[in-house]
Amino acid sequence: MALRTFFITIALFLGISITSFSQIKLPDVTGPIIQKIPVFVPELSSLGSGNSQGREFVEVLRNDLNNAALFDVSTGGAIIGDPSNINFQSIFDAGADYMIAGQYQAEGGKTKFAVQLYNVKEERPILGRTYVATPGKIREAAHKFADLAMKQITGKEGFFTSKIAFVLGAKSKRNLFIMDYDGFNKRQLTRHSSLLMSPDCSPDGRQIIFNSDKVWDQDLYVITLGQKIAEKRLTKAFKLEQSPEWSPSGKQLAFSANGDIYVSGLSGKGAVNLTRSGSIDVSPTWSPDGSKIAFVSDRSGNPQIYVMNSSGGGLRKITSSGYNTDPAWSPNGAVNKIAFVRVEGGANIYTIDPSGGGEQRLTFGGGRNENPAWSPDGYYLAYSSSKAGAKDIYLMYMNGENQVRLSQGGGKRFPTWCK
Repeated sequence: MALRTFFITIALFLGISITSFSQIKLPDVTGPIIQKIPVFVPELSSLGSGNSQGREFVEVLRNDLNNAALFDVSTGGAIIGDPSNINFQSIFDAGADYMIAGQYQAEGGKTKFAVQLYNVKEERPILGRTYVATPGKIREAAHKFADLAMKQITGKEGFFTSKIAFVLGAKSKRNLFIMDYDGFNKRQLTRHSSLLMSPDCSPDGRQIIFNSDKVWDQDLYVITLGQKIAEKRLTKAFKLEQSPEWSPSGKQLAFSANGDIYVSGLSGKGAVNLTRSGSIDVSPTWSPDGSKIAFVSDRSGNPQIYVMNSSGGGLRKITSSGYNTDPAWSPNGAVNKIAFVRVEGGANIYTIDPSGGGEQRLTFGGGRNENPAWSPDGYYLAYSSSKAGAKDIYLMYMNGENQVRLSQGGGKRFPTWCK
């Protein structure tokens, strides 16, 4: 089939109305995930000789939906060749509520995809897109469609086109890297080879702030992402500035310096000391509305998690047992949970309400599970774990289900999620 005929046919088929329909209710944050939504994702039909590019698209799509924790993805052996002659009843009888199917054609070094999401029960397409991709862009195209499909089915934004930055290397020879959320397309961002720690991606996803002893002591640095990486050192005083985090508005920074919590503008100058306790106060993290800051303090003995107003004052201790570190506040006000690490015969990740109630343990088993970092939508956590031996980056749903290893090779820690 000529490409022109292929796209005329697909264009007619994709002339579907994306009308509203009932969406699945999202699971409760503390309870088990509701029965997963069954989605049938067969192989794409090839117009011409089949190739690895067509299979790559559908494999990425299936992996994305599985990683979301909300879908039960079935593959089967069927290929939907003619979109006008689909046996919806047999697909429904097999247990699928939704189906993603489509066609692809390779020509001239590019692959053209036409993909549709169907409501099986209603026997109709509810979403359709076409993509033209070079071999290096096929994964990106599949991630984009997975984002759209998740939003269409659940009303919840997909995270499949997002990135995760992380620290890689031995203790004093670390650098900052970034990868696709699923572990592919790793890229080095810094050449510090120092004790680099605690990166945090800005709310708009364009910059990453971190601390490093590249020059002498620990200072704050910020890099701007793009084809060329621009780096700037923000602090130069001998104050051990560490664990920086952007405010939700992206207009302020919170960080620790010499064991106190400070807030400053984006330049790092004019920082205001919020704690002045004489104890060690570190790892500040902002509430979704920017009105509160949670942090770690040893003022009562073992390190515990505290919450205060973002202007200082109103201090409350929200944990009371164990050795607690690494707080991270979900950016989603509807979730409104603080993830943290408890070191107690191992290191595991918990969540807790800002009031101190609703504590829930998310990770179990061997190894150290540390450095929780929320997805931009506040429903998922990336974290570092040595549960498989080497320390790598993992993903889980906000209640601890669906723990998935994203990276390989070890030596990775301090993930931060970027849009």
